[in-house]
Amino acid sequence: MSAEISWRRKELTDLRYLVQQAVGHTRQRVMTRAGVALLYAHWEGFIKAAAEIYLEFVCMQRCKNSELAASMLAIMVRSKLHAAHASKKIAAHLELVDFFREQMEERSTLPHKNVIRTDANVSSTVLLEILGTLGLDSDQYEAKAHMIDNQLLAKRNHIAHGSDLDVDGNDYLRLHEEMLSLMDLLRNQIENAAIMKQYLAPVIPIVR
Repeated sequence: MSAEISWRRKELTDLRYLVQQAVGHTRQRVMTRAGVALLYAHWEGFIKAAAEIYLEFVCMQRCKNSELAASMLAIMVRSKLHAAHASKKIAAHLELVDFFREQMEERSTLPHKNVIRTDANVSSTVLLEILGTLGLDSDQYEAKAHMIDNQLLAKRNHIAHGSDLDVDGNDYLRLHEEMLSLMDLLRNQIENAAIMKQYLAPVIPIVR
């Protein structure tokens, strides 16, 4: 996780320096437009990479299916649920029943590749879905929804599609700091979730 965020932070920090040093409106405009595009790319890339790192970590713990938290178990059975929903045949539904009756005490084979899909469009809604998939709290991100959707994603889309969008230098610098802060937040949440074993189902004490 540290390596994943380190190279991204270095590249974005170098770009911020170029924005700050750009002389003249035209040159700074080019740099801020490029900055928004790259900032979004690192935001999406880090979300996907960090999520897959966490899921791979959980998979390596070799937990039983019955030991997994609800969010992790949902990842396990999602493909079976989709198959059962789409099929009119009882076999797909029986497979789902069999999983809960016969496989809950087996070692989990939690998938971690291609589980997190961003579709190159990480809106606040998509982000909240990813956080829910990982079982992470989303309160602090919800407060930044307008920034993510309007200051980052919308501007990135305009720039990526060739629109003549001007990005103020100070606005870019503020966005840069906000997005790096959110990346650090996600990193800390995932590391804490691993340390605190939040991927496990809560243990219900037995009352005698």
